[in-house]
Amino acid sequence: MVTHGHPPPMSASELIGDPPKALAAVADLGEEPEPWMLAARKAGVKLFGDAGWDPTGAWSSKRLDQLSNFHAFMPNQREAMAFTGKDNPWSALYTLADRVPVAVVTLGAQGAMAVDSETGEEEWVPSLPVTAYDPTGAGDCFGAAFVVGCLAGWPLGDRLRFANLCASLAVQEVGGSLAAPGWGDIADWWQRANARRERQSSQWLKRFAFLEDIVADVPPGPNVVQRPRSPTTPTPERAPPSRTTRGPWRH
Repeated sequence: MVTHGHPPPMSASELIGDPPKALAAVADLGEEPEPWMLAARKAGVKLFGDAGWDPTGAWSSKRLDQLSNFHAFMPNQREAMAFTGKDNPWSALYTLADRVPVAVVTLGAQGAMAVDSETGEEEWVPSLPVTAYDPTGAGDCFGAAFVVGCLAGWPLGDRLRFANLCASLAVQEVGGSLAAPGWGDIADWWQRANARRERQSSQWLKRFAFLEDIVADVPPGPNVVQRPRSPTTPTPERAPPSRTTRGPWRH
């Protein structure tokens, strides 16, 4: 299947108008800052930058000039290397870290790495071993989860682990945004992980110990609802295991 984008009927600033009160926002890194972004930044909103693939191959340096407006930038490794002209993701990460307080480079199946210049932290976190069925929207899940960790004030390693977890849960389902995990999914994953004897004392699981107090606040869901089915139906040999989601914590 081949798809292509369509120009929006109006700009993001026309659509948003005066940005609502918020602690953080995610925005694409363009050659020029959108008026809504400048207004949000002036109001104290932390901007987290995302970047799409440049089909022209230009990778204009003007886009990186906009990083002065952002708190964090979260490209994947191909985007990071293309933007910076570096031949490896580590060099690209350090180059970006010189231009934005928090630089993150996602590495797909190899996990993610980041530098937080405000705290002096530098981390690489591997991805979780899962069977991926649909990577659609995994990057968005990673970014949203990383924002949550930043606003919560977690250490950089925990932010990356949480983001990797949310992305890993998403790719095990089909349907893009329909597969985005909620707090109920995360609580269920933590319970399942602790139920496996071989992991109860493992260093791998201990690295996620920060979740214990968080998921303790997730109420037990008396009403379990089935996750909406994706319009894309997997073939039988690729059908992912079913997963339910607790209705009250789905959003």
